Parts: sequence; C-alpha cells; structure tokens
Amino acid sequence: MKIEFPEGPAGIHPPTAALARILRQKGVLDPVSEKPYSEAMLLGIGGGLDTGYILFQFKHLPNPMLVLGFRNQWNNTQVFLENIAERLMLSVDFYEFEESNTAQNALQETLKQDKLAIVWVDKAFLPYHHLPESMKGFINHPVTVYARDGRLWRLYIDDMSTQPFIVREKTFTAARENLSQNNFLTMVYHESNDLTPLELREAIIQGIQDCATQLTRPLKTIGISNLETWAQQLVDRQNRLGWPQLFKEQKGLFPTLCTLYESIKLNGTGGFALRKIYADFLHEAAGVLNNPALNAIAGQYLQLSNHWASLAENALPSKIPAFDRVKNLLTKKYQAYQKHDTDSYVKMITDLSALGKKINANFPLNSYETYQLFERLSSQVKLISELEMSAAYRLRDVSRR
Repeated sequence: MKIEFPEGPAGIHPPTAALARILRQKGVLDPVSEKPYSEAMLLGIGGGLDTGYILFQFKHLPNPMLVLGFRNQWNNTQVFLENIAERLMLSVDFYEFEESNTAQNALQETLKQDKLAIVWVDKAFLPYHHLPESMKGFINHPVTVYARDGRLWRLYIDDMSTQPFIVREKTFTAARENLSQNNFLTMVYHESNDLTPLELREAIIQGIQDCATQLTRPLKTIGISNLETWAQQLVDRQNRLGWPQLFKEQKGLFPTLCTLYESIKLNGTGGFALRKIYADFLHEAAGVLNNPALNAIAGQYLQLSNHWASLAENALPSKIPAFDRVKNLLTKKYQAYQKHDTDSYVKMITDLSALGKKINANFPLNSYETYQLFERLSSQVKLISELEMSAAYRLRDVSRR
C-alpha cells in the first residue's frame, strides 16, 4: 500500500515536527514567507521555552529516572498544540474515549475521511523503538497516523523519521491504552483558515508573551528557578535527593548521565535543549515584526544553546574512552533512526547495551572524581540558570513594547 507522505527532514521536536509535516502535506503556507511553516515558527507561536527537572525514584525500577523538560508546557503537549492551533486559526478537534474499541473505530473513521490525526501513545509499546520493558508506562509520546491498510490491519505512522513506520493496529491500540490517564487522546486536523500577515504577527507576539510570562514566573518547583534546585542537589551531601547521596555507590549513575546527555543533545531538542531552534524563531520573528531587538535576544539563546550542549558533553567526559564511545554510539543510534535504517539502529542499541553493562560493573570514576564531576555540572547549571533568567527578562521587556 502506498501513502502520501511529505518528503523532508525527520524533524526536531515531536509535536512541532508532526504538525509541520501535516501542514506541509495539506499545502498550508506561512502568509509572510509563502513557504511551509518552519518548526521554529511553530515552537515560538506555541509559547517557546521552559525548563523542567525531576529525578523520580520508583521501587520497581533499578535506577532513578531523570526527566528534563525544555518546552513551554513540556508536560502537557495537548495544551501546547491547542495554543498553536488557536493562534494560527487551525481547525482541529481533540477527542478522548473511554475504551479501546471506540477509540480504534474513531481513528479508522478519521482515516477513511482522509484526515490526519496526532495520537498520544506509550512510546515503549511501539516495537520499532526497541525500548526496554521497564520503560512502559512512562513516556507519553505524540505520533501522527497517516493511513490504514484495512486488509492487513496496519497503520502508517509518522514518528520523527524520514519515512513512515508500519505498525499492527492491535499493537498501536495497546500503546494508546497503556496511557489510560489520557483517555486515548487524539487531535484530528480538519483544515486551515487563510491567515493574513497581520494575524501571523499577532500569533507571534502572543507566543513570545506566553514564553516570557512562563519563564519569569517565580515558582520554585518548575521553570528556570528549578535550575537552582538542580544545581544544589548535584552537590548536596546531606539531602537524600542530593546526587552524592542518591549515587553514593555509583549505582544507577551511568544511565542517569546518559539520560542527561540524550535529553539535551539528541532526544527531540535539536542538540541544544531547544534553545537554538528558539533562537531561529526569534530571528524569523524579528523580520516579520520588524523588531531588530529580537535578534539580540536570539543571540542570547544561541549562547545558551552552547552552554546546554556543553553541560551534556561534560556529563559524559570525552577524556574517558568508554564515555566517548557511548556518545558516538548514541549519536549513530539517533541518526540511524531518523534515516529509517532499522538494522543499524538495532545494532547501536545492542552495542550500547553491552558497553553499558561493562560501565555499570566498573564505573570509570572513583568517589572523589565522581563528586568533582557533580561540582562541575553544578557550576554549569548555576551559570545556565543566570543566563536563562537574563534572557527571559529581556524577552519579557521586549514583548511589552
């Protein structure tokens, strides 16, 4: 079965990549550039950036689970997409269902009408990701369903690759069902209203104001202020949540450092914790709004993107051969996935697993060197916190003019 699937790059960030490809396939153009909307523009209009840090500890998991967020509404993709749709006057509907058969039938009907749907799934249930069983129930992930082969009961999925993945409908429904708290959440795209250049400018302004408001909110548990908490926990020897206490025996430290690296460099952030793509948005916005002050702030976010990338690199110092090998394998793994090179992707996963077992069994840093690593990371997080706050307040000042 052949389907219409727009050519183009794999994308950077799951929800913006999914929506950008949908709009490109439907021929929706930016009214100013008269080209397809960029992911950067969609990210900015949706509200841009935020920061989140959580280190979960679950009894049934062998290691703590690090979660980092970098986008506005990073823990609520539905609201983020609702904001984009409202500001760009896209006709979409969000649906929830109480049980799997109803949800599956509704998706089938949507596809029969040649409509596209972004569907929330448990990422670890999708077989082509090859994630461990222990990850099931933790990764809320949006993908786009492009078509259904009713004869073979298969679905064609857009999921951050240059080609669609083919998944059995039963498997896909199970991946939806495992996120019971989302009630089989689905966003159906209907059409786009003709947006004028003036309306696009207003959408951009709303997105910038939303971002500035979110970043400068004085909250201690989320946002930029949470970076201070993270910096403190990295070196706190007394607090049970401090990294020196959590990783006193170094158990679980390696996978946590890998997650830190992947979250910033590889996993849906464009290599720079979304800061570079947001800088790209500000450059675009500066031209559309004829506001050169945004270019200066874009420069601040480019600087921040380098600091975030440096933090990720230093989490797995390249001077340690095993860590350098891990980073190379991780990069190749993500590249293979994006190119739809399944064989190479699986090989990288196998190689990483074998190398990870060796590192876990014989961690290459002693206790003193490990604490030095924590100190370096803490200092970097503190600096990032200061730079983030400076950029956020400058963004707020410009958005008020």
